[in-house]
Amino acid sequence: MKQLEMIELIKQHHPTMGDTEARKLLNRALDNFAAETEIHETVFTQDTEADQRYYALSDNVLRIKRCMLDNVQIPRLKGIPDEDSNLA
Repeated sequence: MKQLEMIELIKQHHPTMGDTEARKLLNRALDNFAAETEIHETVFTQDTEADQRYYALSDNVLRIKRCMLDNVQIPRLKGIPDEDSNLA
């Protein structure tokens, strides 16, 4: 089904809705579907800095499946790290 056909179906049930609003709702539904089914996967890379423990991630990152550093998988952190612990 094409987007125009979906917009026409929406407008049958919501006749006052404009094309732009219907298109935005369809795009949001598509984003929700992709996030819930994890149908879309992307590799995200970020440069690291010495002695930096926290990094801000892009809003596009929904879920982290694994973390690699120099082709070695980093174990998943459970809980809040101690400030005194040596993670090296």
